Amino acid sequence: MGRDNLCDPPIPVVLLNRIDVCAHVRLDTPLQAMQAVGAVTLHGCTEETDDRLPLAALGQAENSIVLIERQLYFPDPGLAGLFGATVMRGNLLLHEMDDHPSVVRDLEETNYFSFRVVSAVQTSTPPLADVLRELNPHVILLENQLADLPPHRRYARGAARVTVFFGALNRGADWAPLMGALNEVMRAHGARLSFLVTGDHAFYDALQTPHKEFVWGKDGSPVASYTDYTAALHRADIALLPLGDTVFNRAKSDLKFIEAAGHGAAVLASPTVYERTVRDGETGLIYHDVRDFAEKLTLLITNDELRIRLAENAYRYVAAYRLIAHHVEEYTAAYRDLFARREELERDRRARMERYFPGLLP
Repeated sequence: MGRDNLCDPPIPVVLLNRIDVCAHVRLDTPLQAMQAVGAVTLHGCTEETDDRLPLAALGQAENSIVLIERQLYFPDPGLAGLFGATVMRGNLLLHEMDDHPSVVRDLEETNYFSFRVVSAVQTSTPPLADVLRELNPHVILLENQLADLPPHRRYARGAARVTVFFGALNRGADWAPLMGALNEVMRAHGARLSFLVTGDHAFYDALQTPHKEFVWGKDGSPVASYTDYTAALHRADIALLPLGDTVFNRAKSDLKFIEAAGHGAAVLASPTVYERTVRDGETGLIYHDVRDFAEKLTLLITNDELRIRLAENAYRYVAAYRLIAHHVEEYTAAYRDLFARREELERDRRARMERYFPGLLP
């Protein structure tokens, strides 16, 4: 796809900061795709090694989208004035948030200043968009996609070992109810079953098997780089995707499914979040309780044909529907629409400030 409309100049996007564990998917993948078709130009924290820009850098931006990722700001007259002055120079303040706001307790204590003070919010799922619209009505939805289609896997039927992958942060409450059953399955299959784990060393420690490997990040971090994370997925036969049914989890995206599918691992997933995308028995398996989890995991371990068929179907789904190239025009249109409505959004932003933070206005 070339320039979507040669009459429309590219929109400068200034990345004020980046959160490394999220930035590849939430910033780099959509923004680089938009840049490739000439829809935006990128400035600021565009690389993993870039330091966050000081807030004073807002004073240098003009006629741009200033993109902020997952930041907590406390109500302050100086900060409110800085944001207001930034908007007056033709900028649009866009806050990227891809988790339920309850993840940061201080957000509620600040009356969600971080979302009310900006022009608009960008997020990843329809349920999360509904939550965020209660704080700021101007929300754009950029659902998670893969930047590129990973190489197609070649599968060996009858292999001596089946490898299971788990890679997630802050999922202890989701996997703990399954761990007893998981260890029983491991005991039944012995050395035939091995594990690749990243992100959660407690999960790794709870696995009662010597056949396990933990994929570390840099400087001893339990969070692997995105390259190492996906390389581990590409080595795995099965990916475990547990999410308990909570308000917080219901707002999450299906990213881990499309990552596993793109890298050729068959998924065993909870119905929370994943039943919206995974077709049970076609592109993965959905478990509904601990017993169901154990039975379906055993099926994936012992039935090569089923495991490979699910993985192949899921890979085809990603290739057809979940690559950023299929969505770049839609995401560009969302950015252009926001940018064209800057004056309207500023009127609404000032009205929010007058309602929720009247003492911060000049």
